[in-house]
Amino acid sequence: MDRTERTMIEIRFHGRGGQGAVVASELLAQAAFLDGKESQSFPFFGVERRGAPVTAFARIDDRPIRLRTSIDAPGVVVVLDPGLLRTTPVTEGIRSGGLLLVNTAADPASLPAPAGVRRAAVDATRIAVAHGLGSVTTPIVNTAVLGALAAATGVVGRTALEAAVDRFVPAFHAENRAAVDDGFAAVRFAPADAPAPAPVVPVPAALPPWPEGPVASIPSRALRTAAWRTLTPVVHTERCTRCNFCWKFCPDDAIGFDAEGYPVIRLDYCKGCGICATECPPKTIEMVAVAEAPA
Repeated sequence: MDRTERTMIEIRFHGRGGQGAVVASELLAQAAFLDGKESQSFPFFGVERRGAPVTAFARIDDRPIRLRTSIDAPGVVVVLDPGLLRTTPVTEGIRSGGLLLVNTAADPASLPAPAGVRRAAVDATRIAVAHGLGSVTTPIVNTAVLGALAAATGVVGRTALEAAVDRFVPAFHAENRAAVDDGFAAVRFAPADAPAPAPVVPVPAALPPWPEGPVASIPSRALRTAAWRTLTPVVHTERCTRCNFCWKFCPDDAIGFDAEGYPVIRLDYCKGCGICATECPPKTIEMVAVAEAPA
């Protein structure tokens, strides 16, 4: 076997704009370099928008890296936003025996993954909020996740990771170092014999027939843009007057009704724009972070 294949570690990060996925890949590469290894990192952007899905990549080896391609068969997949597990095929191509690490408070045994993939979890959101990194609704979880990654894989040492934080993070050095340490200590693993739920494979909805004449756009009900959502509307039915204002103002046909006439959010299509919460007269709808929303 070629020595490069034997030693190279390829890591793919999935997050949302504003969470620090790209910075996470860069910090990991810098830490690996400080550890005396060869490293590489680069991002892939789709729609450059806060909250939109972002993918970043890192390679680490003990010899020069000549590959310059995206990583289609990662040994490690890191997910900074657990909501992406429902909307994006994050585990696509992951190698058997690889590792899926997710920022979540859930039991790692509940994480969906292909057979033969190890699973780990860390509540990086709680750690980031505790150290004042970002805000409660948009915490910056990258350094906590990197601490967990270092503990779970040994790909870099914690000392090198903290040194990378001091050298390359522009502010909040002490807070980010503390987040690295907490993430290192808080990573949890699924038992090797715990069955894994099958990964969600999003199926694109069939587009409606095009009408005659010019068409400006089609609703996200056809495009399934839920992957953009960072805040989720939660309906408090005890205050709801069933006025239907939320349905009238929703731009994406993401609100339906139950048998009693109370609004129900169609999470496959909701982008989390918050218009329903703004327009609701009795303020029945609350926008909460995705990780806090009821399943």
